[in-house]
Amino acid sequence: ATVEVYTVDSPTKKEFVIEEGSGVKLGDIPNVEFALSKIKGDDELLKLIHRSMYRTPGKATVIKKNIRAFSGFPAGFDVKKSEDLFTRAFAATLNMVLDLFDLPRGVGEDGKKEAKVARLMAFMQSPVASGKKDVKAAAEEKREKGKEKRERLTSKKEKLAEKKEKAKAKKAKGKGGTKKGASTSSSKKLPDDTAGIKKELQAMAQRQAELLAKLEKKAAAASPEPSPAKPKQARKAKESGDAPAAKKPKEAKEASEEEPAEKEEPDAPESKMPSDADLELAVKQLLKGADMESISMKKVRGDLEEKLGVPLTDKKAKIKEIVNEIIGA
Repeated sequence: ATVEVYTVDSPTKKEFVIEEGSGVKLGDIPNVEFALSKIKGDDELLKLIHRSMYRTPGKATVIKKNIRAFSGFPAGFDVKKSEDLFTRAFAATLNMVLDLFDLPRGVGEDGKKEAKVARLMAFMQSPVASGKKDVKAAAEEKREKGKEKRERLTSKKEKLAEKKEKAKAKKAKGKGGTKKGASTSSSKKLPDDTAGIKKELQAMAQRQAELLAKLEKKAAAASPEPSPAKPKQARKAKESGDAPAAKKPKEAKEASEEEPAEKEEPDAPESKMPSDADLELAVKQLLKGADMESISMKKVRGDLEEKLGVPLTDKKAKIKEIVNEIIGA
């Protein structure tokens, strides 16, 4: 028996070939290339464009490559089918295709669907650059400006924060200094212990002695020949710092009688220096019931001299010692 075998030849797959057109390759048009780089390979918009160029939707892996290689419809290509594809597309889709090819959307009559399709077909017949500014360069310039602006803002914020920190530190330091100064001043004015009080009184007494010596020196310089007046009158003259005219009427009368004043010594007992016991008794009597806050060594000694009728400059140390003992008691 004879067996006949029939073989069926499988149709050979047509090789995909991109024929050259009369225009510029889309990949060589900067604005089209920049817009194409922003779209994903599996986008439906690219499938529509690929179909209008090559009659196939194209694979996602090579669809962009094929669109970049398109340079216009080749001779003998059925342009009518491509035009029908765009005519059936939605207005929003047409606008995206126009944007991709850097073509104007149009307004008024140019914004109608038929006019948009006509612009697309004319461009795809022989693609050329629109002549608009380089979108990629403009985007990069915008990005650089944005970066510079952010850097300026960051620098400004850092400087402002640093300035605030310095002001805060300065304010805190000022508050600390004020508190410290206030504490020192308070401790100076109101000592807490007896030793501190004594120290303050000694300083006051020393200052008082210096002022008194200065006053006596000035008084001596003001009166060329001091008259041998009585101790009480001499003390009052020194305190007042004035001429004998400032004396009381009674004292002025006594001072005017020069010869009796020189010869008589009725006040001799007054010039006798009191003993320490008498001095202590007199001080206790003066300080009894006195306001200790307003008392001073100068006032105490002045009152004692007036009471006892003798100058007590030599007894300053003793008076200060007695006052300190009484205050510390």
